[in-house]
Amino acid sequence: MSKSTKYAISGTGRWGALRFAVLVLALCLLQAPGILAAPAAAAQAGNAAAKHRVQGTVVDQAGAPVIGANVIVEGTTTGTTTDAKGAFSLEVPAKGRLLISYLGYETQQVTLTSQTQYMVTLRENTAAIADVVVVGYGVQRKESVVGAISQVDNKSLVNSGTANITNALTGKLSGVTSIQSSGQPGENDATLLIRGVSSWNGSAPLVLVDGVERDFADLDPNEVETISVLKDASATAVFGAKGANGVIIVTTKVGETGRPKMNLSVEYGLDIPSDLPEHISSYTTAQLLNVAKKNTGDWSLYTDRELQEYRSPSSRINALRYPDNDWFDLLMKKCASTVNANFNMSGGTDRVKYFVSLGYMHEGSIIKQLHEYKNTTFTYDRINYRSNLDFKPTKSTSLAVKVGGTLGIKQNPNNQSVGALFNTFYSASPMMYPAYFPGWVLDEIPDPDYPRASGTRLSYAEGSVFWKNPYATLSAADFQQTTRNKLFTDVILKQNLDFVTEGLSVSAKASLSTYYSRVSQKAEQVYPQFQIDWDAYESGTGNPWTRLNFSSDSLYEDPIYSVSQGDLQNTYSSTFYWEGSINYDRKFGRHSVSALVLFNQRENLKQTDYAYRTQGLVGRVTYDFGHKYLLEANIGYTGSEQFSPKNRYGFFPSVAVGYVLSQERFWKEALPWWNKFKLRYSDGLVGNDQTSSRWLYYSSYTKGDDGYYAEDAVANDEARWETARKRDLGIEMGWLDSQLTLSVDLFDEKRKDMLVAPVVPILVGTSFKQVNHGEMKKHGIEVELGFRRTTRYGLRYNIDLMASFNENRITEYEDAPYMPDYQKYAGSAYQGQRTGTKLVDGGYYTSVNDIHTYPGYTDTWNGNVFPGCYKFLDYNGDGTINNEDLHYIDGSTYPPMIYSIRGGLGYKGFEFSILFYGNQGKYVNYNKSFEIEFNKLEPRVNKSQLDYWRPDNPGASHSTMTLGTSMYSWGGGSADSGYDVAIEGRTWRKADFLTIKEIYAAYTFDRKRLKKSVGINSLTFYVTANNLWTVTNLIEGNPMATNFSQGFYPLMTTVKLGVKVGF
Repeated sequence: MSKSTKYAISGTGRWGALRFAVLVLALCLLQAPGILAAPAAAAQAGNAAAKHRVQGTVVDQAGAPVIGANVIVEGTTTGTTTDAKGAFSLEVPAKGRLLISYLGYETQQVTLTSQTQYMVTLRENTAAIADVVVVGYGVQRKESVVGAISQVDNKSLVNSGTANITNALTGKLSGVTSIQSSGQPGENDATLLIRGVSSWNGSAPLVLVDGVERDFADLDPNEVETISVLKDASATAVFGAKGANGVIIVTTKVGETGRPKMNLSVEYGLDIPSDLPEHISSYTTAQLLNVAKKNTGDWSLYTDRELQEYRSPSSRINALRYPDNDWFDLLMKKCASTVNANFNMSGGTDRVKYFVSLGYMHEGSIIKQLHEYKNTTFTYDRINYRSNLDFKPTKSTSLAVKVGGTLGIKQNPNNQSVGALFNTFYSASPMMYPAYFPGWVLDEIPDPDYPRASGTRLSYAEGSVFWKNPYATLSAADFQQTTRNKLFTDVILKQNLDFVTEGLSVSAKASLSTYYSRVSQKAEQVYPQFQIDWDAYESGTGNPWTRLNFSSDSLYEDPIYSVSQGDLQNTYSSTFYWEGSINYDRKFGRHSVSALVLFNQRENLKQTDYAYRTQGLVGRVTYDFGHKYLLEANIGYTGSEQFSPKNRYGFFPSVAVGYVLSQERFWKEALPWWNKFKLRYSDGLVGNDQTSSRWLYYSSYTKGDDGYYAEDAVANDEARWETARKRDLGIEMGWLDSQLTLSVDLFDEKRKDMLVAPVVPILVGTSFKQVNHGEMKKHGIEVELGFRRTTRYGLRYNIDLMASFNENRITEYEDAPYMPDYQKYAGSAYQGQRTGTKLVDGGYYTSVNDIHTYPGYTDTWNGNVFPGCYKFLDYNGDGTINNEDLHYIDGSTYPPMIYSIRGGLGYKGFEFSILFYGNQGKYVNYNKSFEIEFNKLEPRVNKSQLDYWRPDNPGASHSTMTLGTSMYSWGGGSADSGYDVAIEGRTWRKADFLTIKEIYAAYTFDRKRLKKSVGINSLTFYVTANNLWTVTNLIEGNPMATNFSQGFYPLMTTVKLGVKVGF
């Protein structure tokens, strides 16, 4: 492909993928009539002389006429539709077949003979009826849905190659953003957002597992039947306070009538760390440190001899004195093992149906085991179990009992956080001290205090004030093992009341969900750490060995290994949920009507003596006329304890309409190759009660040491619901019997009464709880384009493209009264960059005169301005560069555009699929040592600092080298948490990416031969790969992350081999 063609396809900016999709669609539409016309013309030419007219009637199984059924001559575009009496008349060739089809019915084939009258009976298609979409508190036929809903099935989840269901959803649902920022075993869940970020009070969607609010990250994909994502008000209004950020509905598998079916799957694979930083040698680091010292007037430079020793040590002793520690290479394995296994069985009779499943998962550690105890690494083991039983005590009564849960055991190597541990990987110097002292060192440099000492010694971080030696940290026997338990139980009773009126039923559900976590094992053991005084070694005077935090008369012995267990963590929670409902679903000829009235209550006891309580009343009415005209109305009336009694209940209505234009007779006759054209529109309100504190209308008091009581935060008894009005316009189209499909959704959202912390003058002397002073708007577009076809030779292939665009803007906020407009939250994007700055005149000072003729800097610079420093814009023109010059700049840590490309190929038993997933317009806070050299004076640089400014490199991407952080600290922040100054292309970097998220290749053996030869129903061997390859413009690190202010466990590239056996 030529360079010009490449750019023409990719486009520039976020709209390139959309233009490409539209181009593909246009080409397909232009070719569609031609594709059909050629065979049609040939058929007509060959049979023109033998044509005759036939008439017929199409009825259903009850004998009622089927109006609008398609009647077409197979292999041609010749066709018609039935009239109000189900009748048709059509000119046909002497030989051939008629195909008669109608939505919800099996397609019938009629062989043409010499007769001229036909009677055709259509039978309901049970498979089509089963093609349903899970919605709030029920299911609907896919063709009758008027809400913005996407759904993924079990096959897509199981074949994803990952046992974490949140990651398995990536790229499969339009409008769903997936952000995985860590690969740590047991903590590698993806953050999911529906149509982008929505509120500063939380943007996480509501997750329901079998209709109950629960966590689903630890579910085994083999247990799940479908996952639906509800995006607009029509789909989510019934959830009231919980539905503002969208809803994810997980439905687990149930048994089917028939003999027992057993399935066993086993996978073994390797996790390979990705996006690791490039190692910068001690030699290069020392050279750059010399540059920084010269710039700041420090002339204690490394000599040429020392630089040469760092580059190529002259002896093994000097290799310890002038070390070059690649911490990732020293402490990280090339790969780690991962194992998945699942056994499930289903079946049943008319009276009892069952589905049982048992799964196991193991995620190994990429951190090397430096201690003899294997517990000192990162691992995660998980057991999943599920039993779903469905009973039919009578013909009109059904009872379902569902029990599922997980047992997870997670191990960490020590008691500090993972972020703190990996901070040492990313920030510790490679040149200040050796990782450890090998056993031979004591032979060459004896320790007079411990003359019988031998073996390896640990090294402490000499010369580093802030960072520990990561090798020594991981060599200790410190570890913590955490056991996590989740148990979900549901009992569902349904009674049909057809004896009262057809289609009427009542149901009730009671659910109990429990979760607890405890420290099942914890160990502490500290080993002595040493350093060598090289001056003492060279002079031969005194003991060259120094021991950290120990006096010279301390005994040298292994410290006691302390193990404890049984500490319950403060994470126990139990949730009791119950609901009762009345349902009505009935057909009157071509009219379909359904209605729902439901009441629910939820009590959550979590780290408190007072349960969190919510109540809700739900109502829904749907109407469908001939699968053509669709109407749905929903209400949610929800109560929340967060607000005072007068504002406690919120009313959230929605309405949606749909029109399936392709069901009209004129459409079928004029455009038989355009088989689907559906318009839908929804409008409604949803709510949100998430706040920073509980009971906004209630004040708490604290007794001080002086005996007086003080109010902690003033109550707000006027607090009310945060509400969002959502609108969605959707278009669904299909061509060539839905071989080519297109779906487009345009949406917008306006939130008001958003809760925000008020600005209180310091003279008031107290604080206040949140007030309803925030507003925000959001809009966007979602596009899905798909093509799938099976050739007459049995070759199957498909391609699907998804693209989602969204943009948000804060329209009202509790900004400080005298804050400059350019620094206010109002008018900026939520999660955008408000503390940005720009560089001028090429970005750098180029001479001393340049420094003296430009506005001065704040006192924090302390005169450390020299050629090569960043030249910041004096935004407010006051002659001084300070935090008042920070302003809003483009970009957001959450991507405004996400897209995916899925392709599949199959032939007989072979199957292959690939998934690409990408983000456009995403930025990251590229802070601390990732961008700032010698952070906290630690001799450490990273890749971004190598292209630094010099007189011979004026177009560099980084400033000249400096010590300290005064070039960044003037805007606020700290060396620990990162600095606030955001410089585009430096500390605020674009992180667009495209990754090969999934690959699946499998071969399934012929069923008949298997059954005959070995007695099993199915056998499949397969290979999967995840996060295989990533293209990004981020210079280093994981582009999916949102903040580079601390270290993180790297993401994994995973390759697995597996086998599935069906009995």
